[in-house]
Amino acid sequence: MNIFTQLGPTQDEFSLVSAQGYWKVNQVEDRESPKELKIIWCTINLNETKKCEAFVQANERDQIRVGYDTAKIECSQASNKDECMLMLDQEKATMTTLDAGEMYVGGRYHSLVPIAQEVLEGTLSITLTTGISDGRGFNYYYAVAVVKVGSLTDVLSIRDLKGKKACFPGVETYAGWMLPISTLLKQGIMDVKDCNNHVKTASNFFGPSCAVNCLTDKYNPIGDNSDKLCRLCTGSIPGKWCTDADPYAGFNGAFRCLLETGEVAFLKHTSVPELIKTKEFSKFLALFLKSL
Repeated sequence: MNIFTQLGPTQDEFSLVSAQGYWKVNQVEDRESPKELKIIWCTINLNETKKCEAFVQANERDQIRVGYDTAKIECSQASNKDECMLMLDQEKATMTTLDAGEMYVGGRYHSLVPIAQEVLEGTLSITLTTGISDGRGFNYYYAVAVVKVGSLTDVLSIRDLKGKKACFPGVETYAGWMLPISTLLKQGIMDVKDCNNHVKTASNFFGPSCAVNCLTDKYNPIGDNSDKLCRLCTGSIPGKWCTDADPYAGFNGAFRCLLETGEVAFLKHTSVPELIKTKEFSKFLALFLKSL
């Protein structure tokens, strides 16, 4: 993969918990009888659910304690992060992870507060070039545009991406949507078609693409968005196409979209080095090469 431009640094994902749950987790109190902390972790797809289930197993094995005698963890899958935030607001769940782009919505409309931040391995220069960690870590990442080696020889800068088939992790992601789109707008590369709806503006600039959730009520309030930014999406389950349940959703999905059908993907600078090391990628690559 060629990473040909850095669009800007951003904070990484945060773990969020409702204000009440945050108080419970951190409260220190004297008590005579054992008390159990119950955590319901809200996920939105199979990958997140698998991570949550692994966390459950680790907790049962290691007996994790955070101010309580015991901690019980459960996983609850929702359809998207908006639903997860609503579940936290209604106390039907206690924790979830959010992209930096969703932080404002979580705090402003659901009274959520961050309690933890992911620290990535390695330094920027090492990760970008080799993917090898030096163990020091950093708490930010860069938004990058990624293309396949030998492709798009006419693309020398982001200005040349007009009409290209793009793979976005989702319209709510900071590195995968907000920074690329804001950069294109700020530099005058992308013409504004609707100052209140950047999906329409992006649809006019890019070719057929996949940007999940661009047709949801939140980003398509009056229902007149084109489906152009969903045409590369590959979900086959009714009601799940071009949503968080689409196979091309998220940074993993956007990378898969690039490999299978897209021309450029907007990812974190850590995405490619991380993904090519996974067993899932090895299996997918074997099947993909076999299909050629």
